[in-house]
Amino acid sequence: MNSLSLFKRASRCFDDYPSLAKLAVVCTISGGCYVAYADANGTGGAPPVLEEIKKKKVVVLGTGWAGTSFLKKLNNPSYDVQVISPRNYFAFTPLLPSVTCGTVEARSIVEPIRSIVKKKSIDISFWEAECFKIEAENKKVHCRPNSESSKNGKEEFVVDYDYLIIAMGARPNTFNTPGVVENCNFLKEVEDAQQIRQSVINSFEKASLPTFSDEERKRMLHFVVVGGGPTGVEFAAELHDFVNEDLVKLYPAAKDFVKITLLEASDHILNVFDKRITAFAEEKFQRDGIDVKLGSMVVKVSDKEISTKVRGNDGEITTIPYGMVVWSTGNGTHPVIKDFMQQIGQSNRRALATDEWLRVEGCSTIYALGDCATVNQRKVMGMVKVIQKATRRHV
Repeated sequence: MNSLSLFKRASRCFDDYPSLAKLAVVCTISGGCYVAYADANGTGGAPPVLEEIKKKKVVVLGTGWAGTSFLKKLNNPSYDVQVISPRNYFAFTPLLPSVTCGTVEARSIVEPIRSIVKKKSIDISFWEAECFKIEAENKKVHCRPNSESSKNGKEEFVVDYDYLIIAMGARPNTFNTPGVVENCNFLKEVEDAQQIRQSVINSFEKASLPTFSDEERKRMLHFVVVGGGPTGVEFAAELHDFVNEDLVKLYPAAKDFVKITLLEASDHILNVFDKRITAFAEEKFQRDGIDVKLGSMVVKVSDKEISTKVRGNDGEITTIPYGMVVWSTGNGTHPVIKDFMQQIGQSNRRALATDEWLRVEGCSTIYALGDCATVNQRKVMGMVKVIQKATRRHV
């Protein structure tokens, strides 16, 4: 009786208030759906969240030709890329000799590395720092900020990697000649070119002072270039044009004291090029008054004189007074690369040995590109022969 009375009362409420009937239906359906969902999941809790796939960490050391080319070609979003270099820009190095004389401004041959990576659709970040140690076994690189404040070692940091791309380039090869580092200018970076330009101007300004003798002026305005390769030859030519087309107009009294000398240890300059190019360059320098001394090996550089040993002259050493020396004798190995080569058993080489895939021999997750590396030629030639055979079969 009580239950029937309760049912009648509920019916009257739904008749008087129709919206209550709709609410009851919605609650019933939603409650059933919730029970069904909880039943299907086995628990009444929140649905499980899928774990995010961790990206592989790729560390790139260097922002030169090799490192920048790698970054431009990298389009795989499966990697987290970290670029580390003491130079926060890419430099078009073939134009460095032109920067020394103002033919081209420094800002025209550089592009910020952050602008380059910003154009990519993948995760690439950059840190301006210097790598001073590589731990291949632990997959770590030790770095420090590219500043004077980091010399105390307090700001050093370690970066882990899954894959390491070594593209650090090379440093000038001094052949351990005494006095080169202390007294010579190099031409590897934009800052080097700017320093050379300033040194040339300072030499002319100093030679214009009345307190020096003619002999001193001749020494101050004697510019010596060591190395007859492409960089040394181009710089000598640029300097000649700069002096004869611009500086002699500003410093007319210094015209008779200027001299440019090119020292080369081999028999010819530009000896890696065709003989016709070599002959043309030597004849052009002779017409322009650039003194080319072939077979001259530098044995010592002091603050005012450069000592050379001429081949075929019974080992006699001659000294040449100079005002500025530009050392351009090829590439040497970075200290961090030397240390890494000793770790992996490549201590008797000038560059890291890699296979045909640019992978460092003995290291499955480390690659080396550019001037700091060399490719195993025998493996490459073997692949070329295989490709040639396959091509002949299809032809």
